[in-house]
Amino acid sequence: MKIGFLGLGAMGTPMALRLITAGHELSVWNRTEGRTKPLLREGAIAAATPAEAELGADAVITMLFDDEANEQVLFGPNGLLDALEPGALHISSSTISVALSERLTAEHVRRGIDFVAAPVFGRPNVAAEGRLWIVAAGTDAAIQRARPVLEPLSRGISVIGNEPRQAHALKLGGNFLISAMIHSLGEAFVYAESQGIQPGVFLEAVN
Repeated sequence: MKIGFLGLGAMGTPMALRLITAGHELSVWNRTEGRTKPLLREGAIAAATPAEAELGADAVITMLFDDEANEQVLFGPNGLLDALEPGALHISSSTISVALSERLTAEHVRRGIDFVAAPVFGRPNVAAEGRLWIVAAGTDAAIQRARPVLEPLSRGISVIGNEPRQAHALKLGGNFLISAMIHSLGEAFVYAESQGIQPGVFLEAVN
């Protein structure tokens, strides 16, 4: 497939490299041009604007930092949404707010564009190994179109529902749960040490 990939940060770069390894043709764009160099060395084509990354693409995937970055890249000058033609496929792997996800869904429906929310769980080293866990939501037809893009990136895909906002909501909830678990472990280790128990021994026993 020909894929446009927007956002080559710590997660986006290894994800894009995995897609190239899987045999896809990539057109890549990033706000900081230097980030495209590792992809260009592997055969990707540099796009001058978000809109240019879409040209001739079977799908476009965005992996942008936050709501503000998504607003600029999708709705700004030479933005992606104005470039996408009816029938195109946009996959949002960014971690964004539910409110923005709902706005994007409405815009895609209005423009006749398939929209799949597919945020990921995992760190950059996991992305490089193609072992992310992806939570996806969108229409059945859009999910099926997105699978050839998502499968090389992941060890599993959990389809959450038909509404893209559900996947973005689950990612936010998952991040909260992970943070709470880390905090709880820290408290438990402090408690264990106060009782003369090594944290490693405590964790092994609890596990």
